[in-house]
Amino acid sequence: MAPCVLSHFNTRGICGVCVGVGPRPPPSRFRLDLSRPREVTVASSSATLTNINVVSPAQTRTAQNDNSSFLQRRRFKDADSKILETRRFNDAPSVPNDVPASAPPAATLVKFVHAPLSFFALDQMTYKGKRTNVDVGDPEDYTRPLVKDLASDASFSCGSWVCTQGGWDSPNHKKATEWFVVLSGAGAVTDPDGTRHDFRAGDVVVLPKGWYGRWDITEQIHKVWINDAHDDIPGASTTPVVASLASFAPHMLERAGTSPERLARTFFDNGRTRAGFWSCAPGSFPGGKGKTAECVHIIGGTVFLTNEDGSARRICAGDTVVLPDGWTGRWDVVERTEAVWASVTPP
Repeated sequence: MAPCVLSHFNTRGICGVCVGVGPRPPPSRFRLDLSRPREVTVASSSATLTNINVVSPAQTRTAQNDNSSFLQRRRFKDADSKILETRRFNDAPSVPNDVPASAPPAATLVKFVHAPLSFFALDQMTYKGKRTNVDVGDPEDYTRPLVKDLASDASFSCGSWVCTQGGWDSPNHKKATEWFVVLSGAGAVTDPDGTRHDFRAGDVVVLPKGWYGRWDITEQIHKVWINDAHDDIPGASTTPVVASLASFAPHMLERAGTSPERLARTFFDNGRTRAGFWSCAPGSFPGGKGKTAECVHIIGGTVFLTNEDGSARRICAGDTVVLPDGWTGRWDVVERTEAVWASVTPP
Protein backbone atom coordinates (compact mmCIF):
# COMPACT_ATOMS: atom_id res chain seq x y z
CA MET A 1 0.00 0.00 0.00
CA ALA A 2 1.26 3.47 -0.80
CA PRO A 3 2.35 5.36 2.34
CA CYS A 4 0.22 8.20 3.62
CA VAL A 5 1.42 11.51 2.21
CA LEU A 6 1.29 12.97 5.72
CA SER A 7 3.53 10.36 7.35
CA HIS A 8 6.54 12.68 7.32
CA PHE A 9 4.79 15.40 9.28
CA ASN A 10 3.89 15.67 12.93
CA THR A 11 0.12 15.75 13.03
CA ARG A 12 -0.26 16.00 16.78
CA GLY A 13 0.75 18.46 19.43
CA ILE A 14 -0.94 21.20 21.43
CA CYS A 15 0.85 24.22 22.83
CA GLY A 16 0.10 26.33 25.85
CA VAL A 17 -1.82 28.84 23.76
CA CYS A 18 -4.20 26.12 22.54
CA VAL A 19 -4.99 24.57 25.89
CA GLY A 20 -5.61 27.93 27.50
CA VAL A 21 -2.69 28.01 29.92
CA GLY A 22 -2.88 31.27 31.81
CA PRO A 23 -4.92 33.08 34.46
CA ARG A 24 -8.21 31.46 35.33
CA PRO A 25 -11.28 33.60 34.62
CA PRO A 26 -12.87 35.24 37.68
CA PRO A 27 -15.92 33.52 39.16
CA SER A 28 -19.18 34.73 37.74
CA ARG A 29 -22.73 33.48 38.13
CA PHE A 30 -23.33 34.58 34.56
CA ARG A 31 -20.73 32.26 32.98
CA LEU A 32 -22.22 29.97 30.36
CA ASP A 33 -22.10 26.21 30.88
CA LEU A 34 -19.49 25.13 28.32
CA SER A 35 -19.22 21.50 29.42
CA ARG A 36 -21.41 20.15 26.62
CA PRO A 37 -21.18 20.49 22.85
CA ARG A 38 -23.92 22.57 21.33
CA GLU A 39 -25.40 23.61 18.02
CA VAL A 40 -24.00 26.82 16.60
CA THR A 41 -25.86 29.39 14.53
CA VAL A 42 -23.78 31.87 12.62
CA ALA A 43 -24.46 34.59 10.10
CA SER A 44 -23.68 34.23 6.47
CA SER A 45 -22.50 37.19 4.42
CA SER A 46 -26.13 38.04 3.74
CA ALA A 47 -28.63 39.33 6.28
CA THR A 48 -30.21 35.91 6.83
CA LEU A 49 -28.91 33.41 9.35
CA THR A 50 -27.28 30.15 8.31
CA ASN A 51 -26.61 27.00 10.36
CA ILE A 52 -23.20 25.38 10.07
CA ASN A 53 -24.09 21.71 10.31
CA VAL A 54 -21.18 19.95 12.00
CA VAL A 55 -21.19 16.22 12.62
CA SER A 56 -19.81 15.42 16.07
CA PRO A 57 -19.55 12.05 17.87
CA ALA A 58 -21.21 13.53 20.92
CA GLN A 59 -24.90 14.37 21.19
CA THR A 60 -25.36 18.11 20.69
CA ARG A 61 -27.48 20.37 22.79
CA THR A 62 -28.73 23.89 22.17
CA ALA A 63 -27.07 26.48 24.42
CA GLN A 64 -29.24 28.04 27.08
CA ASN A 65 -29.47 31.81 26.70
CA ASP A 66 -31.58 32.88 29.66
CA ASN A 67 -29.08 35.58 30.58
CA SER A 68 -28.29 36.69 27.03
CA SER A 69 -30.37 39.87 27.14
CA PHE A 70 -28.84 40.82 30.49
CA LEU A 71 -25.32 40.14 29.23
CA GLN A 72 -25.94 42.33 26.21
CA ARG A 73 -27.09 45.18 28.45
CA ARG A 74 -24.40 44.88 31.08
CA ARG A 75 -21.46 47.29 30.81
CA PHE A 76 -18.17 45.89 32.09
CA LYS A 77 -15.98 48.40 33.88
CA ASP A 78 -12.68 46.69 33.25
CA ALA A 79 -11.21 43.85 31.23
CA ASP A 80 -10.77 41.59 34.26
CA SER A 81 -14.52 41.28 34.69
CA LYS A 82 -15.14 39.90 31.22
CA ILE A 83 -16.18 36.31 30.75
CA LEU A 84 -13.27 34.48 29.14
CA GLU A 85 -13.65 31.77 26.56
CA THR A 86 -12.69 28.20 27.45
CA ARG A 87 -11.84 25.61 24.86
CA ARG A 88 -12.26 21.85 24.66
CA PHE A 89 -9.61 19.85 22.87
CA ASN A 90 -10.59 16.48 21.49
CA ASP A 91 -10.87 14.82 18.13
CA ALA A 92 -14.23 16.35 17.28
CA PRO A 93 -14.24 19.24 14.82
CA SER A 94 -14.07 22.57 16.58
CA VAL A 95 -16.70 25.19 16.00
CA PRO A 96 -15.95 27.76 18.71
CA ASN A 97 -19.33 28.53 20.21
CA ASP A 98 -18.61 30.14 23.57
CA VAL A 99 -18.49 33.81 22.65
CA PRO A 100 -17.13 36.17 25.34
CA ALA A 101 -19.64 38.65 26.67
CA SER A 102 -17.50 41.49 25.34
CA ALA A 103 -17.62 40.16 21.75
CA PRO A 104 -20.28 41.09 19.20
CA PRO A 105 -23.53 39.11 19.42
CA ALA A 106 -23.14 35.48 18.32
CA ALA A 107 -25.40 35.96 15.31
CA THR A 108 -22.82 38.31 13.75
CA LEU A 109 -19.88 35.91 14.06
CA VAL A 110 -18.80 33.36 11.49
CA LYS A 111 -16.19 30.88 12.73
CA PHE A 112 -13.99 28.32 11.05
CA VAL A 113 -14.45 24.57 11.49
CA HIS A 114 -11.34 22.52 12.29
CA ALA A 115 -10.84 18.75 12.13
CA PRO A 116 -7.55 17.02 12.98
CA LEU A 117 -6.54 14.01 10.90
CA SER A 118 -7.70 11.70 13.71
CA PHE A 119 -11.28 12.93 13.17
CA PHE A 120 -11.18 11.03 9.88
CA ALA A 121 -9.51 7.88 11.26
CA LEU A 122 -11.09 4.68 9.96
CA ASP A 123 -12.44 3.70 13.38
CA GLN A 124 -14.25 7.06 13.53
CA MET A 125 -15.99 6.64 10.18
CA THR A 126 -19.37 5.12 9.40
CA TYR A 127 -19.37 1.82 7.56
CA LYS A 128 -21.68 2.14 4.56
CA GLY A 129 -21.46 -1.48 3.43
CA LYS A 130 -20.39 -3.24 0.27
CA ARG A 131 -20.95 -1.57 -3.07
CA THR A 132 -23.61 -3.28 -5.15
CA ASN A 133 -22.65 -2.09 -8.64
CA VAL A 134 -19.15 -3.60 -8.84
CA ASP A 135 -17.54 -5.77 -11.48
CA VAL A 136 -14.05 -6.02 -9.95
CA GLY A 137 -13.31 -7.09 -6.38
CA ASP A 138 -15.58 -6.53 -3.40
CA PRO A 139 -15.12 -2.87 -2.36
CA GLU A 140 -16.54 -1.48 0.88
CA ASP A 141 -17.29 2.15 1.71
CA TYR A 142 -16.66 4.18 4.87
CA THR A 143 -17.53 7.85 5.25
CA ARG A 144 -17.70 10.74 7.69
CA PRO A 145 -19.06 14.21 6.91
CA LEU A 146 -17.58 17.35 8.46
CA VAL A 147 -19.90 20.16 7.31
CA LYS A 148 -22.78 20.49 4.90
CA ASP A 149 -24.95 23.14 3.26
CA LEU A 150 -22.45 25.99 3.50
CA ALA A 151 -22.13 28.93 1.08
CA SER A 152 -24.97 31.35 0.42
CA ASP A 153 -26.71 28.81 -1.83
CA ALA A 154 -26.12 25.86 0.56
CA SER A 155 -24.03 24.12 -2.09
CA PHE A 156 -20.84 23.39 -0.12
CA SER A 157 -20.23 20.13 1.79
CA CYS A 158 -17.03 18.56 3.15
CA GLY A 159 -16.08 15.18 4.56
CA SER A 160 -13.92 12.08 4.15
CA TRP A 161 -14.26 8.73 2.33
CA VAL A 162 -12.48 5.39 2.49
CA CYS A 163 -12.94 2.59 -0.05
CA THR A 164 -11.28 -0.81 -0.31
CA GLN A 165 -10.02 -2.30 -3.57
CA GLY A 166 -12.46 -2.83 -6.43
CA GLY A 167 -13.94 -1.31 -9.55
CA TRP A 168 -17.33 -0.21 -10.87
CA ASP A 169 -18.99 1.77 -13.62
CA SER A 170 -20.36 5.19 -12.76
CA PRO A 171 -22.84 5.84 -15.60
CA ASN A 172 -24.76 8.72 -14.04
CA HIS A 173 -23.61 12.28 -14.66
CA LYS A 174 -22.26 13.88 -11.48
CA LYS A 175 -24.66 16.40 -9.97
CA ALA A 176 -21.89 18.36 -8.25
CA THR A 177 -18.27 19.32 -8.81
CA GLU A 178 -16.09 17.27 -6.47
CA TRP A 179 -12.59 18.12 -5.22
CA PHE A 180 -10.54 15.71 -3.14
CA VAL A 181 -7.02 15.24 -1.79
CA VAL A 182 -5.75 11.64 -1.58
CA LEU A 183 -4.35 10.93 1.89
CA SER A 184 -3.36 7.33 1.14
CA GLY A 185 -3.90 4.63 -1.46
CA ALA A 186 -4.30 4.79 -5.21
CA GLY A 187 -6.92 4.53 -7.93
CA ALA A 188 -8.17 5.94 -11.21
CA VAL A 189 -11.22 7.34 -12.93
CA THR A 190 -11.78 6.59 -16.61
CA ASP A 191 -13.73 8.73 -19.09
CA PRO A 192 -16.31 7.20 -21.46
CA ASP A 193 -13.77 7.46 -24.30
CA GLY A 194 -11.29 5.31 -22.34
CA THR A 195 -9.01 8.11 -21.08
CA ARG A 196 -7.70 7.04 -17.69
CA HIS A 197 -6.78 9.48 -14.91
CA ASP A 198 -4.62 7.82 -12.24
CA PHE A 199 -4.12 9.28 -8.77
CA ARG A 200 -2.23 8.30 -5.63
CA ALA A 201 -1.33 9.61 -2.17
CA GLY A 202 -0.56 13.32 -2.32
CA ASP A 203 -2.52 14.01 -5.50
CA VAL A 204 -5.41 16.46 -5.72
CA VAL A 205 -8.31 15.58 -8.03
CA VAL A 206 -11.30 17.50 -9.41
CA LEU A 207 -14.28 15.71 -10.96
CA PRO A 208 -16.39 18.41 -12.61
CA LYS A 209 -20.16 18.36 -12.59
CA GLY A 210 -21.43 16.29 -15.50
CA TRP A 211 -18.56 13.78 -15.51
CA TYR A 212 -19.37 10.08 -15.76
CA GLY A 213 -17.29 6.99 -16.46
CA ARG A 214 -15.62 4.40 -14.25
CA TRP A 215 -13.90 4.11 -10.85
CA ASP A 216 -11.08 1.66 -10.05
CA ILE A 217 -9.52 1.54 -6.57
CA THR A 218 -6.20 -0.30 -6.86
CA GLU A 219 -5.11 0.30 -3.23
CA GLN A 220 -7.47 1.11 -0.36
CA ILE A 221 -8.02 4.83 -0.71
CA HIS A 222 -8.60 7.53 1.90
CA LYS A 223 -9.53 11.03 0.82
CA VAL A 224 -10.84 14.35 2.14
CA TRP A 225 -13.41 15.85 -0.22
CA ILE A 226 -15.69 18.78 -0.88
CA ASN A 227 -18.77 18.87 -3.12
CA ASP A 228 -20.15 21.98 -4.81
CA ALA A 229 -23.74 21.26 -5.90
CA HIS A 230 -24.19 24.05 -8.43
CA ASP A 231 -26.27 24.75 -11.51
CA ASP A 232 -24.93 23.85 -14.95
CA ILE A 233 -22.18 26.15 -16.20
CA PRO A 234 -22.42 26.66 -19.98
CA GLY A 235 -19.24 25.62 -21.72
CA ALA A 236 -17.59 24.19 -18.60
CA SER A 237 -15.36 21.16 -19.12
CA THR A 238 -16.36 17.82 -17.61
CA THR A 239 -12.86 16.32 -17.91
CA PRO A 240 -11.25 15.25 -14.59
CA VAL A 241 -8.13 17.11 -13.47
CA VAL A 242 -5.35 15.43 -11.45
CA ALA A 243 -2.60 17.58 -9.90
CA SER A 244 0.36 15.98 -8.13
CA LEU A 245 2.39 17.68 -5.41
CA ALA A 246 5.27 17.73 -7.88
CA SER A 247 3.25 20.16 -9.99
CA PHE A 248 3.40 22.62 -7.08
CA ALA A 249 7.20 22.92 -7.04
CA PRO A 250 8.37 26.43 -6.02
CA HIS A 251 9.40 27.42 -9.56
CA MET A 252 5.84 26.69 -10.74
CA LEU A 253 4.17 28.97 -8.19
CA GLU A 254 3.27 32.65 -8.48
CA ARG A 255 3.62 35.36 -5.86
CA ALA A 256 0.27 35.83 -4.11
CA GLY A 257 1.24 38.22 -1.35
CA THR A 258 4.05 39.82 0.65
CA SER A 259 4.74 40.37 4.37
CA PRO A 260 4.79 37.42 4.73
CA GLU A 261 5.68 35.99 1.34
CA ARG A 262 2.89 33.86 -0.10
CA LEU A 263 3.12 31.69 -3.21
CA ALA A 264 0.21 29.99 -4.92
CA ARG A 265 -1.03 28.22 -8.01
CA THR A 266 -4.63 27.68 -9.15
CA PHE A 267 -5.02 24.56 -11.29
CA PHE A 268 -8.84 24.48 -11.63
CA ASP A 269 -11.37 27.28 -12.08
CA ASN A 270 -14.85 26.89 -13.59
CA GLY A 271 -16.05 30.33 -12.58
CA ARG A 272 -17.27 29.41 -9.12
CA THR A 273 -15.29 26.35 -7.93
CA ARG A 274 -11.54 26.92 -7.73
CA ALA A 275 -8.70 24.70 -6.50
CA GLY A 276 -4.99 25.10 -6.00
CA PHE A 277 -1.90 25.06 -3.79
CA TRP A 278 -0.67 27.64 -1.29
CA SER A 279 2.64 28.21 0.49
CA CYS A 280 3.37 30.86 3.12
CA ALA A 281 6.51 31.97 4.97
CA PRO A 282 6.35 32.71 8.73
CA GLY A 283 4.41 35.84 9.55
CA SER A 284 0.92 37.20 10.17
CA PHE A 285 -1.81 38.61 7.98
CA PRO A 286 -5.59 39.20 8.14
CA GLY A 287 -7.98 36.89 6.33
CA GLY A 288 -11.51 37.28 5.02
CA LYS A 289 -13.76 35.17 2.83
CA GLY A 290 -16.56 37.48 1.70
CA LYS A 291 -18.97 35.34 -0.35
CA THR A 292 -16.45 32.49 -0.67
CA ALA A 293 -16.51 29.25 1.34
CA GLU A 294 -13.17 27.42 1.40
CA CYS A 295 -11.64 24.12 2.50
CA VAL A 296 -7.92 24.08 3.36
CA HIS A 297 -5.97 20.87 3.95
CA ILE A 298 -2.56 21.41 5.54
CA ILE A 299 0.26 19.43 3.94
CA GLY A 300 3.08 20.74 6.16
CA GLY A 301 3.86 23.47 8.65
CA THR A 302 2.08 25.08 11.61
CA VAL A 303 -0.25 28.06 11.84
CA PHE A 304 -2.55 29.62 14.41
CA LEU A 305 -5.93 30.57 13.00
CA THR A 306 -7.90 33.16 14.94
CA ASN A 307 -11.56 34.13 14.62
CA GLU A 308 -12.79 37.70 14.81
CA ASP A 309 -13.73 37.26 18.48
CA GLY A 310 -10.21 36.11 19.44
CA SER A 311 -10.85 32.36 19.71
CA ALA A 312 -7.95 30.49 18.10
CA ARG A 313 -6.76 27.04 17.13
CA ARG A 314 -3.37 25.54 16.32
CA ILE A 315 -3.44 24.01 12.83
CA CYS A 316 -0.75 21.59 11.68
CA ALA A 317 0.03 19.00 9.00
CA GLY A 318 -2.88 16.65 8.35
CA ASP A 319 -5.54 19.05 9.63
CA THR A 320 -8.54 20.18 7.60
CA VAL A 321 -10.08 23.63 8.05
CA VAL A 322 -13.32 24.95 6.57
CA LEU A 323 -13.67 28.73 6.31
CA PRO A 324 -17.36 29.55 5.77
CA ASP A 325 -18.43 32.45 3.60
CA GLY A 326 -18.40 35.63 5.68
CA TRP A 327 -15.50 34.48 7.87
CA THR A 328 -12.93 37.05 8.96
CA GLY A 329 -9.94 36.52 11.20
CA ARG A 330 -6.18 36.26 11.28
CA TRP A 331 -3.45 33.87 10.14
CA ASP A 332 -0.29 33.54 12.23
CA VAL A 333 2.16 31.29 10.40
CA VAL A 334 4.72 29.81 12.82
CA GLU A 335 6.75 27.90 10.23
CA ARG A 336 6.51 27.73 6.45
CA THR A 337 3.16 26.16 5.72
CA GLU A 338 1.94 24.43 2.59
CA ALA A 339 -1.66 23.54 1.87
CA VAL A 340 -4.04 22.47 -0.86
CA TRP A 341 -7.37 24.23 -1.05
CA ALA A 342 -10.71 24.39 -2.81
CA SER A 343 -13.15 27.29 -2.71
CA VAL A 344 -16.72 27.98 -3.80
CA THR A 345 -17.98 31.46 -4.68
CA PRO A 346 -21.68 31.49 -5.62
CA PRO A 347 -22.81 34.19 -8.06
